Amino acid sequence: MFSYPVCRIIKTSFRSLHLSAARLSRPVPVPLSFTRYENNVSDSNAPPVLVLHGLFGSKSNWNSLAKAFHKNTKPVRKIYAIDARNHGDSPHTDEHSYDHMVEDLVQLYKTLGIQQSSIIGHSMGGRAMMLLALKYPELVEKAIIVDISPSTGLGTSNTNIPLFLQSMKMIQISSEATIHQARKIADEQLSRIVAEKPLRDFLITNLVKGEKESGGKFRWRINLQSLERNFNSGVATFPQLTGVKFLGPTLFIAGGRSDYVKPADVPLIKQLFPNSEITYVKDAGHWVHSEKSTEFAKLVLNFLNE
Repeated sequence: MFSYPVCRIIKTSFRSLHLSAARLSRPVPVPLSFTRYENNVSDSNAPPVLVLHGLFGSKSNWNSLAKAFHKNTKPVRKIYAIDARNHGDSPHTDEHSYDHMVEDLVQLYKTLGIQQSSIIGHSMGGRAMMLLALKYPELVEKAIIVDISPSTGLGTSNTNIPLFLQSMKMIQISSEATIHQARKIADEQLSRIVAEKPLRDFLITNLVKGEKESGGKFRWRINLQSLERNFNSGVATFPQLTGVKFLGPTLFIAGGRSDYVKPADVPLIKQLFPNSEITYVKDAGHWVHSEKSTEFAKLVLNFLNE
C-alpha cells in the first residue's frame, strides 16, 4: 500500500502508577502498553496521533497502518498504537468501562507529556475516544471514529459476543502443543460456535504460549472473565451524556456493509459532534480499516493533513 522509510518503533509498558487523593473518586487508571512510531530526525512538533483498537484487538493490528500514517502525515507526526486495558500487553483488571478507558488515556497523555493529539478509535476503541473528546476536549485536536456510533447497542454481527467469550474460556490445550497446533485446536473448537473463519482467526490471534517459568501454559491476552462480566454495561452501552459537545473536526468512517452506524444514529452524532462528517466505505464491513486499508488510509491522511 505504501513504501515506508526506516523509522524507530519503541514498545513499552509503564508499571508505576501514582494517584493523588483528589483522583480517588475517578476510575483508577492503569498504565497502558503502546507502540510508538517515530523518526527523531524528521518528526515535527505537530500533535501526535493516538490509535485505539476495538474489542478482541490489540495495538499490533494497526502496525501497517500506523507506519503509513507516520510516513504520510504532513507534517510528519508520531503515532502511538495503544493496547486497551484487558487487551494485549496492558494490565488485566476486574473493571472495564468507557469511563475507565478514558482515565487510562488521560494518564497516558500525562505520562508521555502530550498536551494535545489527534485520535483514532475503532469500535470499542472508537467509543472510548469519543468519550475522551467529550469529557476532555482540550486534549483532542481531531477525532476519527471508525464504524461505531454513540448510540446504545452494537451492530447485529456482534450479538453473540458473550457466547464467543464463554466458548474461548472453555478451550483446553495441552502445554506440550506448539503454537501452531494450539491455534488449530482452538479453531476446531470455536468453529462449533463461530461460523466465520476470518472472525475465528481474529479471535485466535489472542492465544499465546506462556514462558517456560510458568509451565508454558497457553493463555488469552484478553481478560475473558472481565469482558464477559462487563460486556453489556461496559462495551455495548455508551454513557448517556447531557450538555457536552466536541466542537473539533471529527470524521466518522463506517463500512458500507456494516450496521454499526445507522441513519437513525446521525442526529445524536451531530448533536455531540457538530463539526463532524460521516463517510461510508463501499463494500466494507465492520473491520473497514483492514478490509479496505488503502481507501481507509487515504481518508485518514486527507483528514489529518487538512
